[in-house]
Amino acid sequence: MKKIIIFFLLIIAITGNSEIIKEKKILRKETMELILVCHEKIQSDFENIDLSPSGIEAVKQLGEKMKKNYSFDIAYTSNLKFANKTLNYILEEMNELEIPINKSETLNMITRKDLEGKNVFGSLKSYWKSDISKNLKEGKNILIVTDEDTIRILIKYLLDMSDRDIQNVYIPIDNTFYFEVDKNLEVIRAEFPIPPKFPERIDEF
Repeated sequence: MKKIIIFFLLIIAITGNSEIIKEKKILRKETMELILVCHEKIQSDFENIDLSPSGIEAVKQLGEKMKKNYSFDIAYTSNLKFANKTLNYILEEMNELEIPINKSETLNMITRKDLEGKNVFGSLKSYWKSDISKNLKEGKNILIVTDEDTIRILIKYLLDMSDRDIQNVYIPIDNTFYFEVDKNLEVIRAEFPIPPKFPERIDEF
């Protein structure tokens, strides 16, 4: 199933078509949902930047849309102000402000310096294995709000993608990636957004 999803991810990057991939019917109680929300890309001073009025409205609309179909047990985001606000607006619209929220520096925006030094990948992989994937295996539905390159790496770990393949996956800002997984973290269903432009490449992971 992972190979099928990787294939469609690469096709989407080229064609710009959204896709929903299903493997088999499994009872909802036997599967968990992981939704990755990519917030707006900030070029500078991202530690103190706030959401714009249009950004707030867009996030609220996303939360209202998600309310109809999803419910979460735990949420993750970075320590950055605008990421926290993005998550809070979503949860507020969903009436789920009471769920546990894990804020971690590990999910802070990845810079080109981080990519060049590759010092971020070890901590992200450890966080994925020791915390996020553990909660998925325990039967929890998870929402993660972070930046495009962090999401790219999380998808790499979830789908066990090669460095070469993940380079070609474009992560559109202000959009979501949906995964339904079983307790072995096998992906049962996946839904990807429509990229607004051709993917950028990251040289290597």
